[in-house]
Amino acid sequence: MALAATSCDRPLLYPECELMAQITGMDLILLRFDALHGASFDVLLNEASEWLNHYVAWRLDLSSLWLIPCAGSGPYFRLSSDGLEPCELPPFETGYQRYAGIMRAAEKPSFEGGY
Repeated sequence: MALAATSCDRPLLYPECELMAQITGMDLILLRFDALHGASFDVLLNEASEWLNHYVAWRLDLSSLWLIPCAGSGPYFRLSSDGLEPCELPPFETGYQRYAGIMRAAEKPSFEGGY
């Protein structure tokens, strides 16, 4: 998995990141940081032609780090040592668990808990 970061708005950096994903042959995650709205992630799966936009970080008990859609449903992505693991089902069961996991990821924005 390749990771890029920017404070630019969408769709800026898409062409450059698409080239990076093509050259590396990896899934790509583009972190977008906005001082007022926080961080969101755009995902480009290896050999995919379309971006998956507006994902947020989600964490369960300081362990697995996930990327979940900001609104709506899947796909959901678990970050692991093998890269992005797509899942059809969310890692949470209730709206409260969803919210708590987003807050947990915001409070501990690192890979310290593992991936």
